[in-house]
Amino acid sequence: MGRRLGLLIGINQYQDSSFRPLRYAETDARAIAHWLVNSRGGRWSSSDVQLLLGAQATRQSIEQWLAQLCLQAAGPDDTLFLYFAGHAFLDEGRAEGYLALADTFYQQPASGLQLATTLLQLLGRSPARAIICVLDCFQTGRFWGQRRASPFDCKPLPGPMFLTALQQLPNRFLLCSCRGNEFAPEQGEQNVGMLAHRLLLGLCGGAADPTNGQIIFQRLALYLQQSLGEQQRPQLFGQGLGPVVLVGEEETGAPATAMARAGAGAGGETGQPGLFQRPGGPGPVLQAAYQMGQVVQPTQTPAGIAQLSPLQPSSAMAMPRTEQQAALLLQQARALLQQQKPAEALGHLEQALQLMPTNTEALLLKGQLLGTAGRFAEAMQVVEQVLGQEPSNALAWSMRAALLANLGQFEEALRAVERSLSLDPHNAETQTIKSAILVKMAVAQTPAAPTGAPLPGASPSAASSSAGASATAGASVGSGRGPRRRGRALLISLALQVAGLGLGLLGAWLAIKHPGAPGVLPLTIEGLGLALLCANALSGCYFDGFWRFLPIPLVSLLATALPAYLFLTQSGRARLAALVEANPRGFTAIQFALLWFGLVAILPFLLALLGLLSGWLRGARRR
Repeated sequence: MGRRLGLLIGINQYQDSSFRPLRYAETDARAIAHWLVNSRGGRWSSSDVQLLLGAQATRQSIEQWLAQLCLQAAGPDDTLFLYFAGHAFLDEGRAEGYLALADTFYQQPASGLQLATTLLQLLGRSPARAIICVLDCFQTGRFWGQRRASPFDCKPLPGPMFLTALQQLPNRFLLCSCRGNEFAPEQGEQNVGMLAHRLLLGLCGGAADPTNGQIIFQRLALYLQQSLGEQQRPQLFGQGLGPVVLVGEEETGAPATAMARAGAGAGGETGQPGLFQRPGGPGPVLQAAYQMGQVVQPTQTPAGIAQLSPLQPSSAMAMPRTEQQAALLLQQARALLQQQKPAEALGHLEQALQLMPTNTEALLLKGQLLGTAGRFAEAMQVVEQVLGQEPSNALAWSMRAALLANLGQFEEALRAVERSLSLDPHNAETQTIKSAILVKMAVAQTPAAPTGAPLPGASPSAASSSAGASATAGASVGSGRGPRRRGRALLISLALQVAGLGLGLLGAWLAIKHPGAPGVLPLTIEGLGLALLCANALSGCYFDGFWRFLPIPLVSLLATALPAYLFLTQSGRARLAALVEANPRGFTAIQFALLWFGLVAILPFLLALLGLLSGWLRGARRR
C-alpha cells in the first residue's frame, strides 16, 4: 500500500481588493487537514500533509510545493490529494482560468496560478498512481459568467484543452465546485463552508462502503453530488482505472468488486439518495444530535421511535393496574410528541415515571426531550440511570454520546458511540451521530498553525520557506495581534484628536492676538481642525470600532470645559472681560472660537456614534 500525500490551501484575505474577503476558506482547509491526520479520522501521516493558509499561499510557495509533492515526493503507489479553497477567475484577454493566490492581482493574471498549464504539467509527469484535485472556488469577475453554458457551469475555469487532456490521463480527477453567481454569499454549516462540511461528513462515514468501511473517492464524489444543492454541487472530471481509497486499507485482487460498490451510490444498497437527506422526522437519538447544529437525518424510520411501539390491548389486560396506567401515560406522551407538544409530553412522562421509576422506555424518551430542550445535564442524569439499569442498552449509549458532544467532551463522546456500535453495529442513527461528532472535532480542534510538517525529501529552500511561513501564520493567529491592533487604533485616534484641537487653538490664537491678520487664515485653520476631528470620528469608528471611539468623549468634555469655565465661573468671566477690554477688535474672533469649541464638543461625538452603528451593521451583514 502506497502513501497518501496531501496539500491543502485556504485563503480568506487578498492583497487585491478585487477579491472580496472570504469567511470559510482557511477554516475549511484547516479542518480537512486536521481530520486527515487525526488518529480517529483519516489516519494519514502528519509528515505527508502540508497546509498553507493566508499569506503563506503565495504563487512561489505553492508552485514549489506542487512540484515537490507531484514530481519528487510521490511514488508509483502513492495517492495525492490537492485541496484549494479561495477565489478563481478568468483572464479577460485569453479566457484562461487562474487560481487567485494571496499575492495575485486580478488585472495581472500572470500573478495567479494558471490552472490548465500548471496542472497538466504536474498531473501528466507525476509518477503517482492517483491524483485528486478539489477546487472549492469562489468565482470573481463577470467575464466568467459570460462564458458559461449554464448558470452553474464551471468548465470555463479548467478550459476545454485541460478537460480533453484529462480524459487521456488515468486516475487524474478534478472535482470543481464554483459558485454560479459572483455576488452569491458564502454558505456554511458548523462554522465551515457547505462543501467542506459535506466532504467531512462523507469522510466520517457518509460515503463509507458498508461492507468494509472503506471510503473510495469515486463514492465520495457521488455522495457530494447527491447531498449538495446546485449552487455548491461539485462537477467531476477525469476517469479512473480502479478505486482510489482515501480511508481504510486498500483491497487487493478485487478492483472490479470495489468499483461496483463505489458505483452503487452514496445511498448504499437501499438505493436511497443518501444517508443524510431530509425526510419526515428525527428519532430520539438524532433529536439530541440536532443540538450540535446538525441538519442531517436518516432516510429510514428512526430506530428509537420504532423501539417504542404502541401498547397492544392484549398485553395491557395482563398488566397490573399501576403498569397499565404508566403504559397509558407513556403512549399519550408519544402521541403528544408527534403533535409537537414536548412540554405536555414531558409532563405525562413524569407521571409515568412516578408510577414506574425504572421504566426504560419512559426514561429514554424523557432524556430525548430534555436533550432537545438543551437541558443536557438533566438529560445526562436520565441516561446514566438507564445505563445503570441496562449497561448493554445501545440506544442509551448513543444518546450519551450525543449529549457529551454537546458538552464539548468529544473523546468521551466517541468512546460512547463506539460502545453503542459494538452493541448494535448496523444502527444508521448511531453511525450518523459518530459522523457528526467527528466533524465537530475536526472543526473545533483544528490548530492555528499548519497541521503537517514539510514533506519528506523537500528541498532546503522549500522547507525553510515553509517553516518561515508557518511561523508567520502562527504569530498572526496568536493572542498578540488583537491587542496590537487595538493599541494602534487608540494611538491613532489620540494623535488625530490632539492634532485637530491644536489646529483649532492655533486658529483662535491668531484671530484673537493678531486681529490685523487676514481673517480667512484663522478661520481656515479652525475649519481644518474641525474637519480632522469629524473625519476621525466617522471613518475611524466605522472601520476600527470602539478603540477609535474611546478618546472622542474625552475631547468633547475638554471642549465643553473651556466655555463652561469662561461663562459659569467668576474668575472665567473676569478673564473674558479683561481679554475683550484689552483687545476690542478681537471680540468677534472670541465669539468664533467659542462657537468652534461648541461644535467640537457635539459634532464629532455624534458622528462617532453614527460610525460605530454603521460599522456594526456592516459586520452583522457580513456574518
